[in-house]
Amino acid sequence: MAFSHDLIAAFAVGFMGSLHCIGMCGGISSALTTAIVPGQSRTFKQQFGYQLLFSVGRISAYSTAGAAIGLAGATLYDQIPSHGPSYLRMLAGIMMILLGLYISGWWKILNQLERIGVRVWKHIAPITRTFIPVDRPHKAVALGFLWGWLPCGLVYSALTWSLGSGGAERGALLMLYFGLGTLPAMLSVGTFSQILTDFARNAGTRMFAALMLMGFGVWTIVSQMSH
Repeated sequence: MAFSHDLIAAFAVGFMGSLHCIGMCGGISSALTTAIVPGQSRTFKQQFGYQLLFSVGRISAYSTAGAAIGLAGATLYDQIPSHGPSYLRMLAGIMMILLGLYISGWWKILNQLERIGVRVWKHIAPITRTFIPVDRPHKAVALGFLWGWLPCGLVYSALTWSLGSGGAERGALLMLYFGLGTLPAMLSVGTFSQILTDFARNAGTRMFAALMLMGFGVWTIVSQMSH
């Protein structure tokens, strides 16, 4: 039952953090849309279908990372005291609070993590050109998978949840639910990019999402302190 709650929480974090996704990845999503056989007219159904394939690849990348982090966390269990899993969940709570501060603009500390990810992205980015133009479904999935490794404080925060999941399978499942939470926003942004970008940049909207994430982080820490 506890893990089921974690899956719901992972989905909620992805959904609430989608505002950050729109602000950061809206331009990328729109650019991917234009990469779908440039110069040819596309129906709404075709465009939406490719956007879905991009997200299938992106979420697959999240799940892959979640499996790796979940496995690493399970290995750590043997190296830390009996309350290790609780400590790891508290770390996830702290990251949620930092994510809220990041989205609100009050403290951009997660920029430091993104800078580390940039070093890896520099090696991945050139590979994306191999799949452009996107004229086949498998290219859309592959390009989306590479997109999933773009440096992102939101994703890094979610990965700390996988660290305390207890294994590779659970870590992958948590990131799958997190990715599904981001799906509504990322599917919509390709079609309604300007409208959603303006909505995401609204100070009140971002503040609401930030406060919800920070509240969730505090609840996570408090719940683990009683264990």
